[in-house]
Amino acid sequence: MKERGQVTIFIILGIIIVIIIGLVYFLRIRGEEENAIDESDERFVSSQIEPIKTLVSECVKAESLKGLRLIGKQGGYYKPIKYEVVGDYNIAYGCYIRNGERINNLPLLEDVSKEFDDYMASDATKEGIDKCINNFKFFEDKGLDINAGSILIKSNIQFNKVGTTIQYPITISKGPYSSNVDQMSIDTSIGLGKLHKVASDIINDECTGINFDIDNYIKNNEPLSTIGMQYYNGKTFVYLSSITEGGEEPLDFHFVLENA
Repeated sequence: MKERGQVTIFIILGIIIVIIIGLVYFLRIRGEEENAIDESDERFVSSQIEPIKTLVSECVKAESLKGLRLIGKQGGYYKPIKYEVVGDYNIAYGCYIRNGERINNLPLLEDVSKEFDDYMASDATKEGIDKCINNFKFFEDKGLDINAGSILIKSNIQFNKVGTTIQYPITISKGPYSSNVDQMSIDTSIGLGKLHKVASDIINDECTGINFDIDNYIKNNEPLSTIGMQYYNGKTFVYLSSITEGGEEPLDFHFVLENA
C-alpha cells in the first residue's frame, strides 16, 4: 500500500510538472507572437510617417500657392483696404494721394508674410487643406488610426522662395504602438520677394514725384520681372510678372499708382 501511494504521488507530481512546462512553453510562444505583432505594428507605423508628412505638405503647398498668387495680384495684401476692383481681384494701391501728400502703401516684406499667414489661417483655406487630406482616409484604410489636432502655419517670404512651417500635432497608431508628428516644413520656390523689390523700386520713385523709367531700369538692374503699365482715369495700373529660374513657380504682382 505504501509503495502504491508513493507511485501515485510521483504520477501526480509528473502531471503537475508537465502542466507547468506546457504552460511556460505556451506563455513563451504567446509572448513571442505578441512581440512579433508589436514589432510588425511598429515597423508599419514607422514606414507610414513620411508618406503622411508628404500628404500634409503637398496639401498645404497647394493651398499656399493659391494664397501667394492672390496676394501677388493684390499688391502684397490678402485683404487690402484701399484698392481698385479688377475682375476677381482687389488690386491695392502702391501709392495714393491724401490731402495732397503721396502715401507709400506697399507693405514691407515681413508684413506680406503676415498677410499670407492670415490667408492660410482663414476658414476657407483650412477647409481646402482638410478636403485635400480627406481625414487621412487613404492611411486609415490601410489599418492606421490617425488623430490630428489644429493646424497652424507660419511663413517666411524670402527673395526667391517662401519657407513655411507647419505646426500640426498628429498621432499615428496601429495596435498598441503609436508615434507622433508635430512639425513639418516646406520651401516653395517662388519669386514673391524679388517682385516685391521691383515694386518697391517703382513705388519709391513714383511716390516721391519721380517718373519711373522702365527702359533705364531694365538696362541697369538684374532681370527679375517683366514690367507693364496701363494708364487709366488718373491712375497707373502696374503689372509685374516674375522671370523664373529652374523649377521656380511663376508669379504676378499687381498694384495701382494714383497720379498727381
